[in-house]
Amino acid sequence: MLVERRPDESNVVPLHMLAEYFVKAGKYKEAEEIARPVCEWMDACSHLGKTSPQAINTRGIITRALWGQGPSRRSEAEALIANIRELVDGMGESKFCIYQKEEVRLNKEMLADLKLEI
Repeated sequence: MLVERRPDESNVVPLHMLAEYFVKAGKYKEAEEIARPVCEWMDACSHLGKTSPQAINTRGIITRALWGQGPSRRSEAEALIANIRELVDGMGESKFCIYQKEEVRLNKEMLADLKLEI
């Protein structure tokens, strides 16, 4: 069980971890429902933003959750994969440029896990 010990209500780490666990446990709808607000928070956070590794990872969780929900959600997953690729390509000009190669590698792994060649 995840326990929140910090008084800061903006701590999304437990929710992020729970969403990732739900994907691994096959609870895809629950994972998506938890991860979407986390992603929105990270995108809006001044020290993170859309090109942060954390926000990109959260998009990966959402992608896996969408993919796992079956063919009816796959087009959404593919659109999110394209969005992730654009964000990673744009990392070279952000404060997170040092993580770009690692994000490229992680996204290739995600595509392999989903058995995709996009």
